[in-house]
Amino acid sequence: MGAGPSHGELADNDCLLRLAGELEITIDDPFWDTFLTFSLNPPTCSQDDKMLTDRLKSICESLVVNNRNTSNFKTLIRLLLDKVDFQKLEAEENNILRWQVFNGLFIARYFLKYLVQNSKEIELINQFELQTDGIEVALGDRKEYAVPEDLNETTSFKFFALLVKIVSELKVTDSTYSIHLESLNCIIIVLSIQMYTIQPSSSLIIYRIFMENIDAPKLSKALLQRYTEQIKPPMMSGGGIFYGLASNLWNILTLSTNVPVQTNQSPLSSLSISVLLILINHCTSPPPPKGNPYRTCIASLSDNLVVIYQFLGENPDAPLSEEKTLLLYHLIHCNPSFKSFLLARTDIEVVLIPLLRTIYNTQSSRFQHMYMALIVLLILTEDQLFNKTVHSIILKGATWYQERVVSEISLGGLIILVTTRTAQYNLLKMRDKYLHINCFAALANMSSQFNQLHPYVCQRMLSLYEVLSKTFLRCPNQDMSAIDEALRIVLEVINSCLSNQLIHNPNLVYALLYQRKVFEPLKSHEAFHDVIQNIDMVITFFSAKLEREEELLNSSDVNTMLSRVQHWSLQWPRDLMKKFPDLKFKYVEEEKPEEFFGPYVWSLVNILSGINFESTLYKLN
Repeated sequence: MGAGPSHGELADNDCLLRLAGELEITIDDPFWDTFLTFSLNPPTCSQDDKMLTDRLKSICESLVVNNRNTSNFKTLIRLLLDKVDFQKLEAEENNILRWQVFNGLFIARYFLKYLVQNSKEIELINQFELQTDGIEVALGDRKEYAVPEDLNETTSFKFFALLVKIVSELKVTDSTYSIHLESLNCIIIVLSIQMYTIQPSSSLIIYRIFMENIDAPKLSKALLQRYTEQIKPPMMSGGGIFYGLASNLWNILTLSTNVPVQTNQSPLSSLSISVLLILINHCTSPPPPKGNPYRTCIASLSDNLVVIYQFLGENPDAPLSEEKTLLLYHLIHCNPSFKSFLLARTDIEVVLIPLLRTIYNTQSSRFQHMYMALIVLLILTEDQLFNKTVHSIILKGATWYQERVVSEISLGGLIILVTTRTAQYNLLKMRDKYLHINCFAALANMSSQFNQLHPYVCQRMLSLYEVLSKTFLRCPNQDMSAIDEALRIVLEVINSCLSNQLIHNPNLVYALLYQRKVFEPLKSHEAFHDVIQNIDMVITFFSAKLEREEELLNSSDVNTMLSRVQHWSLQWPRDLMKKFPDLKFKYVEEEKPEEFFGPYVWSLVNILSGINFESTLYKLN
């Protein structure tokens, strides 16, 4: 490409100044060939993107004012619409054409970014149109623009449709890679208008276009395919104009923020999942006429489930990435076919272990990430076959679990360790209202299927109870409702296991005998005595058996003790225990999910995309 202008020089670039000037540039003016083939140095990080945005501010301000008379921006868009011929773009010899299309998209993106952040939506829409095409309404000295009646006839719709067509239909090659990236960037920019308005997304023209006028199934399929394909960008060694450009754009994505993007991920993949998550998580409350069509696509997806599953579990030695976790949530929450497919897998640990590592990394995972991982786990534990199966999957050496070396443990036991640890950390340090509730809800759902629990797992459950009970007793005059609730659920989890699976959990009975004193302080407390009474029955029964065999009282042979506990379990009169309702918790999405998912998705896009969004102008809570 040669040396391109610096960001500062771009602001004084003669071509850009003429584009933004007071004179109309006709579509057949030679200016466009010069303008669309200038060299530039794309920004290489989020800070550079902000710097370039700031440098171009004065040009964008002039273009906003003058474009109403010159329609130069519309002419630029019309040129792009004319130039995008897929057969020609895919032909190896057409580097200049690809360069021009990329430059046009790049300039459009920065102008649209300015409009999104500084203008009303209707101003943005009408910047695409000739002055005579927009309907002007005089309000004093100002001019407001009315919404065009037929959006399909507007240049804005045709441009958005072009971007979608590129993403959905243009073949991804080394030569077209950068055009794909810039098309996705433009889509993200126009959709980011949600962050700069208090209007709900369903009332925004741009979102109406994407929800009602765009082929949602085709776009959803393409975005999901691009995400799972993980196509890497072409390297500098290719030698052509566009190879160098694509490599520069790769730097944008990998150096964009202080939050690391996984190095094995392609920029095309990052931008594709960003667009898909934006579209899934806006307009979540009907309109559009039949709800969100992108959610519908995810909910009805039945092809390539194996490919998606393998992609989600491709890196079992690392936490599940944030965007994978959110996609997994939508798949198992909205798509019964995928949920059934996942639950039927005999290697479910491939996805579950990275998910547990995300929950385990309490201090390094973003709160929303950990929260979504817990919800995914909660949804899985609603299935009793899952709760049974996880105890038959034996893992060798979960080395990332650092509290204790556990050479062999069931997947179910590992779930208990991670959720109890996270619940305790949250209750005593983070104190988020919902985090520990989701941990305990998952434990409660699993409790009736606990099977052959590892001694350390039993110890951790009782240790959690002991810590919570001491905290509760130490501060009796404070508002301890969260600790009170947690204590009750932990007791009910232990009780549920004893009621349903005592014979299969000698290690838990042994641990109860060993730590029986921890239940004494709350034995008569009105909030807990009924559950503790059941647990105490078990302790009393096995203690009596133990006392009749004096040689065991002084024995240090744990295996002998466990063998006797197993034998005595066959004599246990389970009908003595008071019956409690089955512990069943079910995840229900909020009535207005966009209130949580909207801001969360945009915070994630800010990490993945490399685009610097002007946070001081945010209106999205």
